[in-house]
Amino acid sequence: MQDEDRDQAAASPAPGAGPEPARRGGGRRQPRRAGERREFRHEVKVNGRDEEALILRAAARNISVSRLLVESALAGGAEAARTKTELAEELIRANRLLIRLGTNVNQIARATNATLETQPETMAAMEAVERLCGRLERFVDGLEQGGRRTSEVRSR
Repeated sequence: MQDEDRDQAAASPAPGAGPEPARRGGGRRQPRRAGERREFRHEVKVNGRDEEALILRAAARNISVSRLLVESALAGGAEAARTKTELAEELIRANRLLIRLGTNVNQIARATNATLETQPETMAAMEAVERLCGRLERFVDGLEQGGRRTSEVRSR
């Protein structure tokens, strides 16, 4: 009997050795913040249906179930956390659109400087910049008034 216990102990890897077990929900580890220790642990029991829903929601955001629960609770609920993510994604899309418009304006300016003639695309590019700026203003105004208007910025 003692030989079996010794064999079993030798076969099991030492803590911290070998690959880390797969994380539920497919999330990634949260980076450690300097000077902040995680001293407290909370345990939550859920039924099978809730567990499946939590895993799906966490996987959709590429975070762990634990991170989903913490973010949801601290952000005012799952809906608030999702809204925050949607707003961040929308601002990233707006940034990409601005970059593309800036590239177009630079190309037009380069061609205009080379030929000393106004390019046919100049007015269309400037109108696109004005439209985007107007949509961004309405988007920000909607945020300041507490509304969610994520469809305002999307390029059409």
